[in-house]
Amino acid sequence: MFFFDPNLETFEMFTMAHLIPWLIVFIVIAFMVVFKDRISTKLDLYLRRSTAILMIFLEWMFYYWVFSTGTPDLTLLPLGVCALSMYITSYALWTKNEKVFQLIFPWAISGALISLVVANMSFSFPHFRYIHYFGNHGLFMLGNLYLLIVCKFSFNYKHLLKSSLVLFIYVVIIYPINFVLDTNHLFLREVPHEAAPLYSFLGTFWVLGFIFSIFMLFHVVYLPVFFYNKKRQFNP
Repeated sequence: MFFFDPNLETFEMFTMAHLIPWLIVFIVIAFMVVFKDRISTKLDLYLRRSTAILMIFLEWMFYYWVFSTGTPDLTLLPLGVCALSMYITSYALWTKNEKVFQLIFPWAISGALISLVVANMSFSFPHFRYIHYFGNHGLFMLGNLYLLIVCKFSFNYKHLLKSSLVLFIYVVIIYPINFVLDTNHLFLREVPHEAAPLYSFLGTFWVLGFIFSIFMLFHVVYLPVFFYNKKRQFNP
């Protein structure tokens, strides 16, 4: 079946196969901004819940594919930021829960940005892994932006700090678990090789630099939200 053709293991970063998902994301965001006040209650419910179902479906199809190829391991445990973001975003979309959104928003946007830029996979379209990887990262990013833009959920600096604190506590828990399970959840044992030179000067303390850089990335993500909030105050 061509969706699972091993000969499609030809993906290269910053080619059209890499840039097209970004283009799709930008187009969908533009549609959100333009039509945010024209989405009916019925359509809103359909969009939120169908997106949640689609993300869960793609993730469980990914599990099926990994098991069918005979290569499952403990990295499949949903302990990384992206896996958690996907599941928690699905819950926030399904229930329209603002508090859950305020917790997961910076995790989801930052995780999706990193994953979409540093695409950590090797299959090209139309392989299922390509569809799953860009589909789910794009969807949980768009899902959070939908809750912010269309559903008009609030997110301020206090929420950013609370979310950062929860993530830090989670990092402290996951760091030793990685060594017990021999996994690399949250990239706490090894960052992708593309990013490794950024932290090499820190030596054995690179993980602290990595955690700090994620905290700074949260602030970069928050910056456009800050200006969006200011604009929304004057144009509710």
